[in-house]
Amino acid sequence: MKTVEALATSHSVRISRRSGREGGMALVLVLGVLAASLLMVMHLMVVSEVIAKEAKVAVLRSELRYQAESAADIGFWMHLTDRRLFSNRKLGESADARLSVTDFEPWMMDRRPHALFDNRCHVYLLTADRGFRVDKPEQLKDTVDPDDTERLDAINRFLDVLGDYVDKDDFRKLYGLEWDDYAAMGLPTLPRNNAMQFREEVYWLENWSEMVSDGITIIPPRGKSFLATASKPSFFSCSDNYLQRLLSLTDLELSEVQWAREQWTEHGVPLNESLSPDLFLQIQSNFNFVEPNVTLITVSATDASGEVRLVHHVVREVDLGRSSIYSDRAKEAFSIWERKSE
Repeated sequence: MKTVEALATSHSVRISRRSGREGGMALVLVLGVLAASLLMVMHLMVVSEVIAKEAKVAVLRSELRYQAESAADIGFWMHLTDRRLFSNRKLGESADARLSVTDFEPWMMDRRPHALFDNRCHVYLLTADRGFRVDKPEQLKDTVDPDDTERLDAINRFLDVLGDYVDKDDFRKLYGLEWDDYAAMGLPTLPRNNAMQFREEVYWLENWSEMVSDGITIIPPRGKSFLATASKPSFFSCSDNYLQRLLSLTDLELSEVQWAREQWTEHGVPLNESLSPDLFLQIQSNFNFVEPNVTLITVSATDASGEVRLVHHVVREVDLGRSSIYSDRAKEAFSIWERKSE
């Protein structure tokens, strides 16, 4: 039989063990709360840092946008000045009038880079009628080998879809789509059944990304138009891929063309002096070298660190001889076809 002292000792041991377990649990809870608190603090610090960086980038992009818009305006006015000084608007050939002027940089639609604002902005002038034109869809076949029947069939299917989108009847072409087809795809408001108003409407068409690889030409606003004489693509504004496909160039020939372009934009070397005779004649017969009436002004702007970049695009008419260059009847403001930043 246990003595009173033994019982008291045993009871004390049980109490001590229970207290130890409770103390351990309390310690675990305290450590867990501390860990959770530290995680919350770290999360708040990271979120605060991200918000601060996003705010900084937003401010920098806002500044770059204003800077890019200013650079685009400078490019526009410099191009108008260039057109006023030099009436010959043919690209890629030497001009005696330009050779006599050494203090004026050429501002032509030849993708020549123009550095402004301590090299933080680079302005490029291109023709605005580059890329796929919705009013001339058959030109998609120009870069396809006649023996490539698979590609031609794919283009014909796309042209049928495009034709049904813009025609005013409900008769389905062979590969076309009408209202019930679009409704089944969850697009009950299509097709337009009229001429496209915005080039982005091409994105609604089936397989457009496989057909259009060189961009889409802007659709002129109401009352505006491209010159009807520009039936061939611009040599200096078209992409290398388009040029290679159209002329069936080898990689070596494409490199020669790229080098000739650089020689023109950097040193003003005429194409007939930098290209082989056969390649020059081939290019001359397939491309247009006269500037059109509408230009695409592209500005690439970067901040001082070079980490933040903004690209600004403006499409404007540049022929002062056409009344459509103005946006009002009083002819006090120039029109802008399109303006966007990315």
